[in-house]
Amino acid sequence: MRGASLRERLRAETAAIHARLHRHPALSAAASGTIDADGYRALLMRLYGFHRAFETCIGDFMRFEDGPARSDLLASDLEALGVTSDERRAIPLCSALAPCSSGAEALGALYVVEGSALGGAQIARALRSAASSPASVTGYRFFSNDGASRPGWKELLARLEAIRDPREECAAIAGAVSTFRAFEEWM
Repeated sequence: MRGASLRERLRAETAAIHARLHRHPALSAAASGTIDADGYRALLMRLYGFHRAFETCIGDFMRFEDGPARSDLLASDLEALGVTSDERRAIPLCSALAPCSSGAEALGALYVVEGSALGGAQIARALRSAASSPASVTGYRFFSNDGASRPGWKELLARLEAIRDPREECAAIAGAVSTFRAFEEWM
């Protein structure tokens, strides 16, 4: 993709995985508001296992200063759905994620995770509007981001577009692709 912006390259490199995840049964059911209570609880538990591991891997490169960590939102949702703190601590964590080795790689990984928050808002709307949804009253802070501002999407994109070193561009793309692959395998 000669001449393409880094954002366009990231989108192109992750497009196939992104499309496959749209067909994931639990994510698709949540997006359509048709997920049942057991399925929703299981989905949130799986997402919790990924996000807890991701936040460890992103480490010191990025802090969650603009709001609660995504795993904290998931923990709150799980609690609202009756999952005890002991049950939450027993949730397996995704082991396919490796710690980021550079700021550029971390930015690429965040491109995937924070980008998914944009889609989460659509899922939150579907869950709230479905009368039979297990999250119609509570338990969708994660998908709605609790109404809080996440690390700014526009700021993240600006930081990605400020990368000029081809090696760092490759690291950002590698971070995005490996994070998306780990998420797909985990789900």
